[in-house]
Amino acid sequence: MRCLRCPVAYHTGEMCVAAGSEMLTPTTTICTNHFSPKKGYSHHSHVNVSWCFVCSKGGQLLCCESCPAAFHPDCLNIAMPDGSWFCNDCRAGKKPKYRDIIWVKLGNYRWWPAEIHHPRNIPTNIQHLRHEIGEFPVFFFGSKDYFWTHQGRVFPYMEGDRGSRFQKTGIGKVFKNALLEAETRFKEIKMEREAKETQENNRKPPPYKYIKINKPCGRVQVYTADVSEIPKCNCKPTDEKPCGFESECLNRMLMYECHPQVCPNAERCCNQDFTKRHYPETKIIKTAGKGWGLVALRDIKKGEFVNEYIGELIDEEECRSRIKYYQENDITHFYMLTIDKVPSLV
Repeated sequence: MRCLRCPVAYHTGEMCVAAGSEMLTPTTTICTNHFSPKKGYSHHSHVNVSWCFVCSKGGQLLCCESCPAAFHPDCLNIAMPDGSWFCNDCRAGKKPKYRDIIWVKLGNYRWWPAEIHHPRNIPTNIQHLRHEIGEFPVFFFGSKDYFWTHQGRVFPYMEGDRGSRFQKTGIGKVFKNALLEAETRFKEIKMEREAKETQENNRKPPPYKYIKINKPCGRVQVYTADVSEIPKCNCKPTDEKPCGFESECLNRMLMYECHPQVCPNAERCCNQDFTKRHYPETKIIKTAGKGWGLVALRDIKKGEFVNEYIGELIDEEECRSRIKYYQENDITHFYMLTIDKVPSLV
């Protein structure tokens, strides 16, 4: 799902898309980066908290210009910068999402706990209230009210928040109930997400064909090296680990593998990881928002052989044809790797 006005893109669905994005089609949107505050609308103004997000104390604060976050420069181990400054979350593109539990600042009211609702799940009269791209509806705990707000007036609710650092005076009954409701709802959503994550992790990947060598397609030809032209190293069979990771093997230093028919160490050669498929033990896992992935079950040393890319070898014409087909059919889970001037690996 891509923004029509800038390079921002999200996975389809509501798990990743930023709250307040305007959905144009199932695959196009206008993201919240295009929120434009209106003059005279006080609730469009940006507001920062009056305490440090690290130590919870006041004083001279460094304020983010995109969200309410504020910090003591000393708590971040940085000097007070000149000009505009944005917190790490905002620089990383982190945005509020639907069903997030948040703190909201509205008018002269204290910071209040609320939940971001999807516009289709709110009362009709609230849907019809005037709002801009980048604004999203929030449901206030305790008071049961709704209002449209934006990123510049909300920050994430954290487990255990009680509101004490946001208000020094006593709290009323409505606010006390709001805190209890927010805590209950936060735990409920957290349990739902953890259960879904566990279910996803227990799933098996879709069927796939396991291959051990590259598969040439169409007019692509596989060239076999001439053994007489393959370089020969000067390692000795008497070495403890001939051609090993810490040896002075010329082939290894030049990032070549020794050939079993050329290397003087034959089967004792330790520089034939591709040939012998010496891959570290791995496990297939389901990653959050990134599909299926592969993780190593042990630490891998710097410079150590990890794995080999294996797939279909295709020429440029076939590559262009497939990319066109993928774009027309909204297929995004593929990987093209150019291995030389002609074939590509898919």
